[in-house]
Amino acid sequence: MKRTLMPMVAILLGAGLVGCGKERTQAPGGPARVAGPQAPTAPRMPEITGPELDAVRRPKASLKLALVVKTRNNPFFTPMIRAAEDTARRLGCSLDVEAPPQESDKEQQFALVQTVTAKGIQALLIAPADSKGIVPALKDAQSKGVLIINVDNRVDPDTARSAGLDLGGYVGADNEAGGELAGQGMLEALNKQGKVAVLEGLRGVDNAEARKRGFEKAVQGKLEIVAEEEASWDTQKAYAKCQSILAAHPDIRGIFCANDKMALGAMKAIKEAGKSGKIAVIGYDNIPDVKPYLANGELYGTIEQHPDLMGKYGVEMAVGVLTGAIPRGRQYLVPLEFIR
Repeated sequence: MKRTLMPMVAILLGAGLVGCGKERTQAPGGPARVAGPQAPTAPRMPEITGPELDAVRRPKASLKLALVVKTRNNPFFTPMIRAAEDTARRLGCSLDVEAPPQESDKEQQFALVQTVTAKGIQALLIAPADSKGIVPALKDAQSKGVLIINVDNRVDPDTARSAGLDLGGYVGADNEAGGELAGQGMLEALNKQGKVAVLEGLRGVDNAEARKRGFEKAVQGKLEIVAEEEASWDTQKAYAKCQSILAAHPDIRGIFCANDKMALGAMKAIKEAGKSGKIAVIGYDNIPDVKPYLANGELYGTIEQHPDLMGKYGVEMAVGVLTGAIPRGRQYLVPLEFIR
């Protein structure tokens, strides 16, 4: 598989992707340089490097950590959990992993944060299902002396600031840049002309909004977005929404799905409509389930955002802050790649 590096400035200038075949176009992790009108207004954290995090050593006494993700039902979280568990074991720390059944189970995730907090943990790694709604549970954990490390989907910075929530750090992706990569891929797939649709995650959630915002920015003035539908990260909901989109817009040429599970639903609807190969589908997450569709061309591309690094560096950041090896309030942005 060929890999081509693309600096962040190239994305923001609208550079095209590499040609045909199985390829990777990479955007190294870096701070968001352009924010849309709906972007959070709070400043981003100063960055920390991978080598600085890898320098964190096993503490003298074992630390009690917890990782609460959005669900185990999405294979995206499997490498994150595995890497977090491996890193905690290497550093001699315990790690309690919890998750609700579905990504839309926001209230249950809130309750899980309360449950792990009551167990006397010293640090909580949280991938929030609801960027704003989770804040009171995190604030309560902080008031009990728990260090909060945000991974993957960002906690809404304005809501956190209003609540007095002081995050210990962030490990995740620049989702707006990822949306731009997806948009650049769609421009390539459609030769910069045609009608497209967007299947969104949960509206109001940071990563869903950022991916949509980045995609819109990339295709603005070049492609016509005729539909934007909330499919809540869910395959069946995406299948139903895509059926409606195809009926309303029979001349559509591309669909951006803000995660691969929704892409699976969209591809099923497209195949049943007899339009496989006629509509470019781009997903997000590069989960194992989409590999066959990348191989046969039903999926034009997807975004890789390295959840394993989020798990590994999230644990290292938690241990580093608790032991004083690294300062609070730093962020590590994982590299992003466009996979074909």
